[in-house]
Amino acid sequence: MTADDSTDGADGLTVSVRNVGGIERAEVTFDPGITVVAGENASNKSSLLGSLGAALGGSHPPLRGGAETGSVTLALDGERYGVELAREGGETVVTDARPYTERSTLVDLFVRLDEDNPIRRAVVDGTGLHDLLMRPVDTERIDAEIERLLDRRADLDERIDDLEERADALPELEVRARRLREELDEVAERLDEKRAALDGADRRAAAEATRDLLESLEDARSERERLRDRRDTKRRAIDSLRDDLDAVEADLSALAADVDGESVRSRLDAVEEELTTLRERKGRLDETIDALRPVVELNRAFLADDRLPEGFEAGDVVDRLDPASETITCWTCGQSVERSEIGEQIEAVEAILETKREERTVVEARIEERLDERADLEERLDERADLETRRRELEGEIEERERALSELEDRIEAAEERIRDLEADLAEADADDDLLERHREVSDLEYERGRLERDIAAVEDDVEAAEDARAEVESLREERAAVNDRLAERRGRVDRIEREAVETVNECLSRTLDRLDYREIERVWIDRRETDEGTTFDLQVVRTTDDGTVYRASVDTLSKSEREVVGLVIALAGYLVHDVADVVPVVVVDAIEMLDAERIRGILSVFDDHARYVVAAALPEEAERLRTAFDTVSPRTPEIASQ
Repeated sequence: MTADDSTDGADGLTVSVRNVGGIERAEVTFDPGITVVAGENASNKSSLLGSLGAALGGSHPPLRGGAETGSVTLALDGERYGVELAREGGETVVTDARPYTERSTLVDLFVRLDEDNPIRRAVVDGTGLHDLLMRPVDTERIDAEIERLLDRRADLDERIDDLEERADALPELEVRARRLREELDEVAERLDEKRAALDGADRRAAAEATRDLLESLEDARSERERLRDRRDTKRRAIDSLRDDLDAVEADLSALAADVDGESVRSRLDAVEEELTTLRERKGRLDETIDALRPVVELNRAFLADDRLPEGFEAGDVVDRLDPASETITCWTCGQSVERSEIGEQIEAVEAILETKREERTVVEARIEERLDERADLEERLDERADLETRRRELEGEIEERERALSELEDRIEAAEERIRDLEADLAEADADDDLLERHREVSDLEYERGRLERDIAAVEDDVEAAEDARAEVESLREERAAVNDRLAERRGRVDRIEREAVETVNECLSRTLDRLDYREIERVWIDRRETDEGTTFDLQVVRTTDDGTVYRASVDTLSKSEREVVGLVIALAGYLVHDVADVVPVVVVDAIEMLDAERIRGILSVFDDHARYVVAAALPEEAERLRTAFDTVSPRTPEIASQ
């Protein structure tokens, strides 16, 4: 699915739905601000809002019964987004997707606030809030970053110690360099003397053949010195490459001590397979939940209103209700049953629904864990592959240079053999022994001078390295201080986010409950508490009696509607804490039938303060009261009615 270059959605948010939930086809455009989707229970309000949530990046909705394919398209800010759905093996699967955001966790927790929203369920059921509010914070990644920073600090400490050791050797190196220069000066002086004596010798007395041998000997000795210089340079280069290879081998050994390459690949395959299974399981759970929820809502409405749901003819299924006997003709099977029996069946279905919701939450958390593990495994495989490539390159370069070094050794040996042969030839030619001795002395002094020059160059390199080490130590100490600062920041980051979350939740709860005028509720807030198992967010309640007495109460004393409001407000706080408005400028609110029109107005106004678009579902009677304040739309007549 690719982005559309048209200007669809430039003046609003348009969602187009085909064969999703109970909707065959629908297209609705929402203006910025609050829009109320009005309709009776089972009128496809939830299908429309769920489709919008899916296009924004949340969980995908089920296909319409009997349909093989479906789609949701979202036009917003001149771009098009959406999902394509298909039925495979009796289940709804996503065949193509370009959601508004890939951050599905943010959407499912803080944007798509329907009855199945995990935060709303946690408040209603009295389960933990900490993990939900902190889920977008990748604590494992932060912990991993802390470990990397600790490793970097340890590397810096080791490097600083090594550099300080080099820097400490600077005085000794300077003394050695001075002594070598003095020795070189002495050798150079002696060499000049010997050369002057040799130049002053009378070579005319020597035979021409002897003179040629002497010149050849000088050339051979010069060639030997040149080859020796090249050999020493080659050896230093090989030593440097071996140091690099040792470092790579050490990194590979450290990595091998942690994970084995083959086992990582096997684990990666297992993770991919598990992700596929988990996603399929989540899809089945989504379908089951979406199928059971309308059944519960419809039957609850049926029992509460003592009438058949819209679209059923009384003569077709049931002729009358019998209040005297407290029996009712079931609209699904046509049998006369006690009202309590239907209530018990609904409770049983609700229990199944709740179990499926809990199972889906576990599956979603497992998917997130496996995604993180997959990223870590892929990173380890890439690191190992890079190191192995570098090792092969170094081994090849060392092997090539060693061949070149071996060839130099052979050439040096050949030069030395030629020198011995020339010296033997001179001896046989009865050359002047004094002249030969002077040549040997000059040759030896030239070699000694070359050796000293090489030693001085090496010591000067060490001096320069020691001076550089001294300067680098200061730089590394600055980096170490920066690493310490980052460590302190990372270690305090989760703590700061937790505190910010609690403060924001409590501020939102205080402001919203005051606006909604819950007179018997004095205060609702969250306490942040440290336990042996970790940090928890505990919901606290203070109530007021009719005579004005204020007392601490359990969360159980909140009514279901009060809990739903608290859950919505906590989800809003998460929307603020995690800056979700910067990612998704929309909030979708469903399943608020338990609130009256004034409280719906109040809570939607709170959301409107922070999101560009607020789309909410309401029953017709409540929507009618809100029509003067908000735009309204019906799933069956999708055009928006102005205020």
